[in-house]
Amino acid sequence: MTMRKAGELIQWNNKSGYGFVRDDTGRDYYVHISKVTPGARPRIGDTMSFATGTGRKGRPSAIDVIITATTPAPSPSLRDVRQGSGGVSRFKLGLRTAAATLMTLLILWAIAGDRAPVWLGLLYAGMGAASALLYRFDKLYALTGKYRVSETNLHVVDLCFGIIGGLAAQEVYRHKTVKPRFVAMTWTIALVHTLGLAALAFGWLGALLPTFG
Repeated sequence: MTMRKAGELIQWNNKSGYGFVRDDTGRDYYVHISKVTPGARPRIGDTMSFATGTGRKGRPSAIDVIITATTPAPSPSLRDVRQGSGGVSRFKLGLRTAAATLMTLLILWAIAGDRAPVWLGLLYAGMGAASALLYRFDKLYALTGKYRVSETNLHVVDLCFGIIGGLAAQEVYRHKTVKPRFVAMTWTIALVHTLGLAALAFGWLGALLPTFG
């Protein structure tokens, strides 16, 4: 007899019919709508009972999926006001754009005031583009059931001057905006860079760093 597992649906693309269910041990399994009880439409937060199998490229997958407890759908009025794609607050998503814009302005201000070299702006632009691409690839991998870009790698690239592109990608792709630990680390990195850039732009580091002219 095949042993079944219980888990919670943590990610779901309703249009494409793909998602991930996480069992009690924290392991994620790829799930496709074709493996879910006919007539059922999963929602993030649903509790599921499932058997395990091997999907494409050997990826662990959930099969014979039964939804044992559903998450109530939010009322249209609340969803329109409070939620965006994926159930994330539009206000929170707007903060990502604001933070990325603020850092960009601080870089330009620092360069214009000869308090930072031009290559610093180019470094942020290049690493930001790299970070945005990684988020894009991770989003696509999540939807197609392929192996994911590790969260550690995403954080490392963001820390190494890619944070502006990382924040922009999170908002554009509605990706990595829910998991509390990941979100907290992202904002910590953003705060560090914002404070550093503010110190450059306002000349607070003038006593420690040479003037670039």
